[in-house]
Amino acid sequence: IESGIADGDGARFRAAHGAGPDTRVLAVLPGSRGGEVRRLLPVFGRTLGLLAADPAIGPLLAAVPTVPHVADRVRSAVVNWPVPTVVVEGEAAKADAFAAADAALAASGTVALELALARVPAVIAYRVHPLTARLARRLIRVRFANLVNLMHDRAVVPELLQEACRPDTLAPALTCLLLDDTVRAAQCAAYGAVAAWLGEGATAPSARAAAVVLAAAGARPWPPDADPPPSPPDLLPPPAVALPEPAAATSSAPT
Repeated sequence: IESGIADGDGARFRAAHGAGPDTRVLAVLPGSRGGEVRRLLPVFGRTLGLLAADPAIGPLLAAVPTVPHVADRVRSAVVNWPVPTVVVEGEAAKADAFAAADAALAASGTVALELALARVPAVIAYRVHPLTARLARRLIRVRFANLVNLMHDRAVVPELLQEACRPDTLAPALTCLLLDDTVRAAQCAAYGAVAAWLGEGATAPSARAAAVVLAAAGARPWPPDADPPPSPPDLLPPPAVALPEPAAATSSAPT
């Protein structure tokens, strides 16, 4: 809420990178860990190739916010991507990229909340080592990986994980977001609820946390002019079911 991720300047980003009003900007976020970047960037690059081949999409610019410790690897990986690609570092540059973006393709993680606060419709993808995936299917007891979906307890944001994390599944999901205003609006409306639950528009979360600590310590009572925390979503606990095993039709998907 207080990061400023929703305060970017999309016009500034477009002007700086030559993206005209007819150019669609896709934020591409492959994660911040070396393994994530290694596994996801090739898949994301091939996905962009499918989008670039669709005449309905039109001109497309990929904006890739990254962090210093994987920036060199990211820049090397995107050199031969089939669409113009801009790699940016720093929180301000990321906020500007989000403000300019029409949609996002992102690794599953906390960036899901940043995209929600910035109101960027997204498709979430992830892939791990097959042995890790097999172990996870035995242990995980939630229905979703995306934090936005977990908060809503429904599939607000498409999740294409492991065997489903392929260009031929990612590209249609992104095309839907890029071309269908109704789908985009529905996702952004759900984002608004998440933002409200997180305290958007109310007393700053850090100020509320400090007030709670001070009140608990007996230093002072809860300030009378502070907004109360928003009520949490009325959710039932997720059913204790394991993730399904991959379907036979997808067993030959590339890893």
